[in-house]
Amino acid sequence: MTSPVLPETRAGQWRRRLGLPDLTGHGRIVAATSLDTFGVGMFIPLSFLFFLLSTDLTVAQVGWGTSVATLLSIPFAPLAGSAVDRWGPRACLVANNVFAAVGYLCYLLVDSLPALVASMLVVLCAERLYWASWPAFIADLAQGAELDRWYAFTAAGKNASIALGGAVGGSVLATGWSGAPVLIVVLNAGTSVLTALLFMRPARPRPGEEVTRQTAVNPDPDPEKATAPEAGQAGWGTILRDRVLLCLLASQAALAFGWLIPTVILPVYLVEVQDLPAWLPSTTLMLSSLLIVGGQTYVTSRLGAVGRGRVISWAAVLILSAVGLLAAVPAVGGRPAIALVITAVVLFTAGQMTATPAAVALSATAGPQQARGRFLALFNLTWTLSAVTGPALVGALVEKHTAVLWAVLAALVTLGGLGYRFTGRLAPELLGSPRAEEPTSPPTKRGTHT
Repeated sequence: MTSPVLPETRAGQWRRRLGLPDLTGHGRIVAATSLDTFGVGMFIPLSFLFFLLSTDLTVAQVGWGTSVATLLSIPFAPLAGSAVDRWGPRACLVANNVFAAVGYLCYLLVDSLPALVASMLVVLCAERLYWASWPAFIADLAQGAELDRWYAFTAAGKNASIALGGAVGGSVLATGWSGAPVLIVVLNAGTSVLTALLFMRPARPRPGEEVTRQTAVNPDPDPEKATAPEAGQAGWGTILRDRVLLCLLASQAALAFGWLIPTVILPVYLVEVQDLPAWLPSTTLMLSSLLIVGGQTYVTSRLGAVGRGRVISWAAVLILSAVGLLAAVPAVGGRPAIALVITAVVLFTAGQMTATPAAVALSATAGPQQARGRFLALFNLTWTLSAVTGPALVGALVEKHTAVLWAVLAALVTLGGLGYRFTGRLAPELLGSPRAEEPTSPPTKRGTHT
């Protein structure tokens, strides 16, 4: 028996048009997310500089130590996924913030390269745990188009909080006070502790919500079937034998290289290679953040009737267009080149806004429910692949083989977009329209694909 669908209020209609999720009863979650990302934003201007100011380590040593810590943190991702499946995403979010606070405070004790690697490893392992637990935590709050709206809303909010935190952190550093770096690290650790406390207490369910959630978890009224979990034997083998999940992972691994454009490629390409003004990379990054803050939720709401696989493949086309414009920059000069770059960044940001909520929603819902954390951990590793290999790729090609770099990037983005389109045809019920999954009726169980 399904629960009756209540008529939507005018406020609810406007909320949907603006692409905002229903935040009733979830203020603590919004506060925790904003506080956490504000602290991270404060530390971003200091992230590499801190160890140069507080230790005798050289730039090369800090860079090498960062790379080593990143590589050492990769094996922790599967462990993080298993932890989410065993203890739940909320408990893991609490642990994530506690580990992050400990790691940041350990930064204050760094006096050698091994200590640098060890402290960074704690923070990076906390980050692995975050990305395995946060999407799962939101997936427990919402489903269907509401899930995409939640991811869009938090993406916009995180960009705003990081930008605000970055402005505050940069202002503190600009004072020239010798204790400013230590203060920022301590404040960042403090925001992690407060965020952990906010996540420790679950939000109160709204009237009727508890029943709805129980129905969503156990839609089958047969008590004998209800006692058996959907995928009691679900584990790593279940995921690695599922060709649809493998196609999703491969597609995202290729598409993720496109996200190297604003932070890794443009600063070097525009200033060092094309000799454009030094202010251009930071300006385009700020423009991208403003577009996300102002337009992310609206864009996601407009795409709610389109299958997630198609949405991401369209996003790949937008990113590919940005790659084409950036590759054409050497053919023009002066102000036309600057206009071309800004247009390319707008196209890239449009692709980013189009793809991100749909991709995160897929990562949280594609795998078997009993192995959701494991699949999220693997999905997070697709981003790690581009983060680890991308800088080396850019460093090897950006100066003397620029055309090859853009060709490789275009090929990877194209493969990612086509991969999502292929996977959508392989499993249309999984990559279908989010609005078709609105929780007006109990959801159906998803079996694994073979």
